[in-house]
Amino acid sequence: MIRTTIRRISSNTQMIKRLSSGGPSEGATVTSKGGISDKEKAVENQWARLHDAEKIKALRDALQKQTEATESLKKDIEELKKGAK
Repeated sequence: MIRTTIRRISSNTQMIKRLSSGGPSEGATVTSKGGISDKEKAVENQWARLHDAEKIKALRDALQKQTEATESLKKDIEELKKGAK
């Protein structure tokens, strides 16, 4: 009972020392090389490209519909001009 209490106190003290010192500095290869931030940037860039591609597709579709509507109106105007003469 006393041994387990001493071990718990000892391990808690060690944990507090580690946390108060700012965490492990040696062996922290992921943060020192920037691996996570590079991956996050890559994922964000990929999402942005896909999002932009979807926007461009929607704009092209809208432009196509507008062009068709404009052509239809031009034909109607030409027919009205021919009918008025």
